Amino acid sequence: MIKVGVVGGTGYTGVELLRLLAQHPGAVLEVITSRKETGMVVADLFPSLRGRVDIAFTDPDNPALRRCDAVFFATPNGV
Repeated sequence: MIKVGVVGGTGYTGVELLRLLAQHPGAVLEVITSRKETGMVVADLFPSLRGRVDIAFTDPDNPALRRCDAVFFATPNGV
């Protein structure tokens, strides 16, 4: 399994990426970041991910991102 992190998981691109990764048989979502939604469970904000993504958003400075095999950035232009 590939450990995956997503920086900026609340925008349109981030949510679509989460949906795709949650279904991928070789990927496991380890870290999903959001500055505004830190601490909120992803599925509470996006009910379509209920039962697929059961972790909470963390701050982008989370050191767990360093333990991921791949990190996707779904941040706004210019970030």
